[in-house]
Amino acid sequence: MLGRRPGLVALVLVGAVLAACAAGLGGGEPSAGARAPIDHIVVLFLENRSFDHLFGTYPGATGLAGYRGRQADQNGAAYPTLPAALGREGKPDQRFPADLPNAPFAMLRFVGPLDETNNPVHRFYHMQRQYGVGADGIPMGRWVAEGTSGGVTMGYYDRVASPVQWRLADEFVLLDHWFQGIHGGSFPNHFYLISGGVARYREAPAAERALGVGPDGRVDEDGEVDPEGWVVNNLDPPYPPQRVTRILHEPQTAPTIADRLDAAGVSWAWYATGWGGGANAVKQGLTPHHNPFQYVKRIMETAEGRTHIRDASEFSRALRDGGLPAVSFVKPHWKQNAHAVSSTVGAGDRWIGEIVGKVMASRYWPRVAVVITYDEGGGWFDHVRPPVIDRFGLGTRVPTLIVSPYARRGVIGRRAYDHASVLKLIEWRFGLEPLTERDRHAAAPLEAFDFSQPPRGPVPLPKAP
Repeated sequence: MLGRRPGLVALVLVGAVLAACAAGLGGGEPSAGARAPIDHIVVLFLENRSFDHLFGTYPGATGLAGYRGRQADQNGAAYPTLPAALGREGKPDQRFPADLPNAPFAMLRFVGPLDETNNPVHRFYHMQRQYGVGADGIPMGRWVAEGTSGGVTMGYYDRVASPVQWRLADEFVLLDHWFQGIHGGSFPNHFYLISGGVARYREAPAAERALGVGPDGRVDEDGEVDPEGWVVNNLDPPYPPQRVTRILHEPQTAPTIADRLDAAGVSWAWYATGWGGGANAVKQGLTPHHNPFQYVKRIMETAEGRTHIRDASEFSRALRDGGLPAVSFVKPHWKQNAHAVSSTVGAGDRWIGEIVGKVMASRYWPRVAVVITYDEGGGWFDHVRPPVIDRFGLGTRVPTLIVSPYARRGVIGRRAYDHASVLKLIEWRFGLEPLTERDRHAAAPLEAFDFSQPPRGPVPLPKAP
């Protein structure tokens, strides 16, 4: 158990790692946050793309140029060529050749930025097994063997597919060692984003519990909940609207960043596309297991609490008409969130361009910080083995950008971060206490900022694909 509240096991960090995390604060003491010329923090939270998948060829980044590993099969032998790339139906995708070399490959040779692809497995135990070494002893060598998509999981995109994000990296800050907080998929990482912890389901039915869990992700039978009652994969929320019948029936009562913000009188909102649709919310773009406050008892069972979950259209309205909260989390329509199968890389890039363009054009631009990141890697290959914090993570490296008039220009941040770094940034700016040991020891991405520079104006963004 972590700190004073449940959600994570005790930290097993060595002192050097703790020191490195602390260094990420760039010497900024908590009182310094109140003096920073940032009044609004906006978090754009997209879906299911790893760092190498989108930025593996970005100049100067810790990308694929130095990777020489080869994927190993279930017996530990190197594949002579990658297995067939599988399509959306789980059958060989004829757009890809059957003899791809055993190495990362450029997706744009075969598909476009707006073309749909297979959705690689990205579950808690699978992901840990994928980190294993190949026959050459290089980590991350079991990505294909422990996946469900054949060789397609090794594909990557470049600037042509994500021109907006690459332009933002050119003009602002790209962080190339930001990791998802929890191994696996979307719900655990969304809940972690707001709580620094893992959701509980103490009375989960046997059918939803993993069995025979061993080291390095080995498991006799996979499940949504681990043997100790921590929710490590996806379950829909206890409160409607819901999309599937597998539901986390235990409302969550652990503290979240909402509690800290409310206690301090700091305004906040979670903007979810489709939320305003009521019973038709899912049809209008809501993905319930991407909506973490929908699991929280204090939020869902009080009229005041529910006012903080808003339709994403209200975010655009607040930018235009006024009333933007100090802290905003924004989720796109499932067609625009970049999640494979339901969305595409190009659709996600287009949405980022639209939202960032609106922020830049608003009255709030001179005193805003925008964090753009992805909930998890989505099962797409990344060559950097994540740091071990505890048995829940960290997970796959994901793309993260910091956009602000006070962001340094064209800088690649090298320090280690994860989604608790969003909490740390909010806590630093508004003088809030941490929620768990995870955000207590996380680094706020202050290396991205130069608060001594004059605020920079908006920059033109390219047309997304």
